[in-house]
Amino acid sequence: MNAKVPAPAADPSSTRRWRSRALRNLLEMGHCAPTVMRTLLDLEAGLPGGIGNTRAECGGVTASVALLGLQTRAKPGHSGLPLVFHQGQQLCARFSECHGSLSCRDILGDRRVPLPCVKVVRRAPELYSAVASSEPGEAMEPDRLRAYARSYRHFAESEFHCAHAVLRQLPPSVPVPDELLGATSGFLGGTLLSGMTCSALTAGVMAVGLALGKVEHSRARVARLLARMVLGGDAFDDSLNEFNRIMNIGHRMARWFSDEFGSTQCRAITEVDFSSPAGVARYVASDSIAHCRGIALAVAGEVRRTLATRGAAA
Repeated sequence: MNAKVPAPAADPSSTRRWRSRALRNLLEMGHCAPTVMRTLLDLEAGLPGGIGNTRAECGGVTASVALLGLQTRAKPGHSGLPLVFHQGQQLCARFSECHGSLSCRDILGDRRVPLPCVKVVRRAPELYSAVASSEPGEAMEPDRLRAYARSYRHFAESEFHCAHAVLRQLPPSVPVPDELLGATSGFLGGTLLSGMTCSALTAGVMAVGLALGKVEHSRARVARLLARMVLGGDAFDDSLNEFNRIMNIGHRMARWFSDEFGSTQCRAITEVDFSSPAGVARYVASDSIAHCRGIALAVAGEVRRTLATRGAAA
C-alpha cells in the first residue's frame, strides 16, 4: 500500500486471547469473513457479510473494513476524508505487511487446504485493534490523500455512494438500518477507493447474505468440510456448511457481474486509479459516475431477482 506502517506495542495477553478466540470461531464456522466478524462481534461490534468466492480481497480485510465503518459512522478524519478511509488504509497496509498481500488468490495460492487462512483469522482482531483507535494522519502520502479526498468529494457532491446506491434499492423484505449503511461506508471506489472489487457488487453480495444467510455453529460440520478439502471433494457443497450456500450464490452473482461489465474489479471497469490526482481528474471530467450509477442499478436488480428465486427455494 503505502510506506511501511510500524506495528503497535500489543498487550501479549490480549493478543493470545484474540487469536485463541478466532481459532475457536474458525473451527465452528469454517469460513474467513464470517469468522472474523464473529470474533470482532465478541469485541462488542459486528456485521455479517462478504464477497462471493472470487479470490479477490481477503475476507479478513472486508470484514474488518465493515466493522471500522460501523464503528466510525462517517466520522470525519481530515482533508475531507472520513475516518474509515484513513483507518482502513492503515489496516490494509498492516494486513499486507503481515500476509504479503490483500488478495485471497495470493495468500492461499493453489493450496487445497487453506492453512494460510488460519493465520489470517487469528491475526485479524489484533490488526483491527491496532487501527481502530488510531489517529487519521498516520500512513497516507500527501498526493494519495489529496486524490482520495477529491474522489470522495466528487462522490458526495454527486450524491452517489457505490454500496449505498444498491442497498437503498432493496425490497422491503431486506431492512437497511443506519448500522448497515455505516458498516458499508468504506465500500466506495472498490473498497476504500482502492480499485478492488466493485463496491456495488460487494453490497449486493452482502445484501443477499443479510437476507438469506445462516450462521454455522458446528465443529463437526467444519471438520467434515476440512476433510472434504483434504480428500479433494467438493468442500463448498451447499449442504456442507451454512455459509456455503450464500458464498455460492455470491459467486454466481460475481460471474453474472463479470459477464455484464467485463470484470469484478473497480479499476478495470472504470480505468481509474483513485489514488492518482490525474486519474481522478479524468474520472470527474468525463462524468464516469453516470456509468457507476448504472452498475449499481443493475446490481440492485440482480439482488432482487436472486432473492425472489433463491429465497423461495430456501
